[in-house]
Amino acid sequence: MAIINYRVDDLRALSALHTSGSFVRAAERLHITQSAFSRRISQLEAAVGGALVERTTRRVALTSLGLDLVRKTGLLLAQLDDAVAEAGRSARGESGRIDVACLTTVAYSLLPPVLDAFRQRYPHVRLHLRDDTGQRVVQAVLARKAEFGIGVLGPPSAELHAEHCADDPYVIAFRAGHALQKRRRVGWKELQAWRVVALRSTSANRQQIDEALAAAGIASPWFDEVEHLSSMLGLLRGGVGIGVLPRLALHAGAAVDLLSRPLHSPDVVRRIGLLKRRDTRLSRPAEDLWDMLRQQLMHHG
Repeated sequence: MAIINYRVDDLRALSALHTSGSFVRAAERLHITQSAFSRRISQLEAAVGGALVERTTRRVALTSLGLDLVRKTGLLLAQLDDAVAEAGRSARGESGRIDVACLTTVAYSLLPPVLDAFRQRYPHVRLHLRDDTGQRVVQAVLARKAEFGIGVLGPPSAELHAEHCADDPYVIAFRAGHALQKRRRVGWKELQAWRVVALRSTSANRQQIDEALAAAGIASPWFDEVEHLSSMLGLLRGGVGIGVLPRLALHAGAAVDLLSRPLHSPDVVRRIGLLKRRDTRLSRPAEDLWDMLRQQLMHHG
C-alpha cells in the first residue's frame, strides 16, 4: 500500500471546519488567515484524492468522505495532543519516570537522602531503580534500559561518558573484639595469618583485588568464599573469619556491629562514578538527579 503524505495541521483544519461550519470561523479558531485555511483543506483533498468539502454559495458542509475522515481521526488527534502534552510535562518534571541503574551498595547507602531532596523538587516524577552489580549497570546504560547509571568506572569507552565522583577503598571487616581492632591499618600480606572470607572469584570486585595483588607479588589470602555480600556479612557477624569488601558495601549492609580497617600496600579502590551514553541527552529532572548524585558521591568520596 502506498503511503499518503499528509499534514496533521490539515486534519485539524478539516475538524475545525466540521465543528464551526464556516471557513471564516474555522480560520479564526486556528488563528490563521482564510486563504491559509483554504490551502490546508485543498492540500488534504489532494493527499486523499477526493473531495472532502461541499462548497456552495449558501453553505459549507463536509462530504461523506470528509465526515468519515473526521470521525476516524478525531480521537487520534486528541490522543496525539495528550501524548505531546504529557511529553511536555515530563520534560518540565511535572510527571514521568526516570530509569536509573545503580550499584546496590550505593543505592542502599547514598541514595535515600538524594531521593528525599529530589522528591521535594519533582514530587510527581517516578523513579525506576535497577540496583545491580557494576557490570550490569554498564550493560543497562549501553542497552538504553537506563537513562544513566552509577557504577564502577573501567577503561575509557567510546560509547560512554563517565564522571569520576568517588573512590571506594577495600577494607577488612570483622566483629568487635578481634585482634585487628587494635590496628589502625592492615597490610594485605598480613592477612595470610587469618581466615579471610572472599566474594566469589567471578565477581568484579574479587577480580580487581586479585589482579592488584598479583601485580604486587602478594599471594591471595582467601580461605572461604561466598556468592553474595549478605552471606559474607552473616559470617562476619557470627565471628566466622574476617572479610574483605568495599567500604560502601559495609555501610550498605547496615553492619553497625562490625568494625573495619583500611587495607594498604597496595591501596586498592573502586572508582565510582556516573555513566551515560554519549548520544544521550538527559531530561531536566534526570539532569538534576545526576547533579544531586554527583554531589552526594563526592561528599562521601
